[in-house]
Amino acid sequence: MELKKRFRLGLAAGAIAIVAGAGLVLVSNRTNESDPTTVSAETIAAGSVQSVPSVPVTIPAVNPDSVDSPDEPFTTPGMPVEIDVSATKGLRNSSTVTVRGVPQPGSSLFGIEARLCRGDVAITNDIDFRPTMAGLCAVSPLSPGTDARVSEAAAPPYQSVDLTFRVGAGTTTFLTQTNDEAVVTCDETHPCQLVLKLQYPGAFGFMGIPVTFG
Repeated sequence: MELKKRFRLGLAAGAIAIVAGAGLVLVSNRTNESDPTTVSAETIAAGSVQSVPSVPVTIPAVNPDSVDSPDEPFTTPGMPVEIDVSATKGLRNSSTVTVRGVPQPGSSLFGIEARLCRGDVAITNDIDFRPTMAGLCAVSPLSPGTDARVSEAAAPPYQSVDLTFRVGAGTTTFLTQTNDEAVVTCDETHPCQLVLKLQYPGAFGFMGIPVTFG
């Protein structure tokens, strides 16, 4: 049996995710919708939403088609998070993958969103991550009783997030917003990846975990 993998990440920013106010609302979202809005935690002040002062954050160039990215799973450099993942090699249809995220000392982890995506591409930004925009991640489960998207948010003090993803084997075909046909296949001859979107102070980043079937 394969030992679980630990991924250690350092401090950097990928895109903007600002959290302020009276705290986060705990959200657990397991959905098969075509392209749900990516929100795993909301900042709400008591009684009303309060304005948040602007914070300068460096935003990487948007790369909708991953043309300039390596053709393999990608991890945003320098994220202040440690990720533990159960075995992801030699899986079967409906195998369960567990993910646990813990922030590095002095940081916080607000939420994790996971999608099953093609294994031959790099998911580097939010456009790549959305099924109907880039066509790289499954828009619906590949088989009954499995997941296409799972989202979990942390509760205060935002020091851990646990997520369970039921990996499916099969094929899904769908249209992107530009009416291009997209196909995502995961099986013994088509390795895939479980892509995590990690939300932490001031930013979010992505982590691709290879998934194989046997």
